[in-house]
Amino acid sequence: MKQKNTKLWLTLLSGALVLIFALSACQPAAEQTPSPEEIAQRVALTQQAAATEAFVQTLIAKVDQLSNQPTWTPQPTYTPYPTPSAAAPTAVVGTPATPAAQPTAASGTKCYQMEFLGDVNYPPDTAVKAGDKFVKKWKIKNTGTCTWTTDFDVVFVWGDKIGKNGDITYAIKPGDSYTVAVEITAPATAGTYIGYWMMTDNQGARFGYGPGGDYSLAIKIQVVK
Repeated sequence: MKQKNTKLWLTLLSGALVLIFALSACQPAAEQTPSPEEIAQRVALTQQAAATEAFVQTLIAKVDQLSNQPTWTPQPTYTPYPTPSAAAPTAVVGTPATPAAQPTAASGTKCYQMEFLGDVNYPPDTAVKAGDKFVKKWKIKNTGTCTWTTDFDVVFVWGDKIGKNGDITYAIKPGDSYTVAVEITAPATAGTYIGYWMMTDNQGARFGYGPGGDYSLAIKIQVVK
């Protein structure tokens, strides 16, 4: 009887062990803990994916913004030919309020008149540093019937007074060209500055170019720090 009980107990024990092993086999294998290198790689990939998504969203927003922009209209280009000096104040130092009348030839050509041939240097909107000093030059031509003498001057008439007056250094005969020069000092404050100069004869009467001879020589600079 005792032997039967022992066999039964061993049989039950064997069955229990088999059941335990069977149940263990059915359980999922425990997940292996990733190494620090694997964790760092996973984090990097996650961050890269997030950055890519953010970039795409930003790009889409910019495309939408550009598509909604109004149509650009070109602005008129600044011309070196300045506003007629008739708009200048009448009480400018060195310029008479009522210039003397000039003799006119039978052909309609005045004694003193000129043609503007262009800017020699510092074209309109040239950027210059605040406080810089330089010489502005224009090319002109004597298209009148009289010679310009060394008693003639180039005087500031209006606008931003950023330069000095200039002189005619030798006689300019009718048909001759001449380079007019004035000294300029860029203001200390950044911004846009425009100044206008005209020729004056030996009596102080000013004259310029254009249909009425009342256009000035101009300089327009962009002062930067």
